[in-house]
Amino acid sequence: MMIQEFEKLTGIEVSMEEYAEIEQMYYDFDGDKQAFCKKFVKDNGMVAVLRKLLKVEKEDHRGAELELADLKKNYETYSRDMISAVEKLKKELEKEQEWEPYEYKENAKQADYEKLANSGARELTDSEAIEMLADWWGFQPNRIKIIRTVNKIEKNRHGACRRCGEYDRKPMYDATDWNYIRFDCGMMTYEMINGELSFFVH
Repeated sequence: MMIQEFEKLTGIEVSMEEYAEIEQMYYDFDGDKQAFCKKFVKDNGMVAVLRKLLKVEKEDHRGAELELADLKKNYETYSRDMISAVEKLKKELEKEQEWEPYEYKENAKQADYEKLANSGARELTDSEAIEMLADWWGFQPNRIKIIRTVNKIEKNRHGACRRCGEYDRKPMYDATDWNYIRFDCGMMTYEMINGELSFFVH
């Protein structure tokens, strides 16, 4: 590949000394000239742009350092301004979307769970909860996994939902009709709510 081809394919002007190094890189590259030039621009394009903007000669190191420092300062200022603008837009979008707490109607409500947990009901160990589920519903004990948290959900005015934290959902038992266990078995997700079994939606 000739230097003229390189400059045409990359849009980067180089000296003969620089091209000698580039040419050696090309000989070591496993691919054609188009692929090499594309990779070179990707890896070195910003450097080339800075050199072109600053119009510095290689021997004028001090001048290049001063101008590069100035460019870096301007870039950092621009970056801060952009970050500030993005954060402002995110807050405005958050406000416009009107996110509110949301619970899937199929699942136990957190308020109902807290009422049970604060009523004097006993927290079950995982082993106790697994034994109860196997005894009551016939699940294989070795396939049951007790889940002690559920996702806290928010929903916006457009109907989109998102996770925004977790609720505590320890297995609790007070009576056969006053209890709660959140668990998985195989690929399925369940809740036992006051002695009744239902699928858990998430």
